[in-house]
Amino acid sequence: MFEEMSFPEHEYESIQNYLDKLGYCYTTRVYKEIRKYKVGELYIAPWGDVLKIDEVKTYWKVSDRPFYDEMNDDEKTEIRKYSEDIGLPYEFIKFSKCSVGSSG
Repeated sequence: MFEEMSFPEHEYESIQNYLDKLGYCYTTRVYKEIRKYKVGELYIAPWGDVLKIDEVKTYWKVSDRPFYDEMNDDEKTEIRKYSEDIGLPYEFIKFSKCSVGSSG
């Protein structure tokens, strides 16, 4: 089957809402998850949706991240702790829900 794309459990509902409303969502990946997700590849979400990676962009400074102004201080600190503060990049990933093999 597909490799799983993990998310914090408290984000499941909001991610599903974005996918239902917009058709896509974004996630930030740091540290051990850098270069794990590839554009065009399919992954399974913990709640069962198949997700397709649309874009992967690499950044070195948290302040360069798209939607930086919409993040709270805890989110900024968390990303910075596992990237900028230790000299590593992070990835900003756009993904969408993919209907695989559905027989409508």
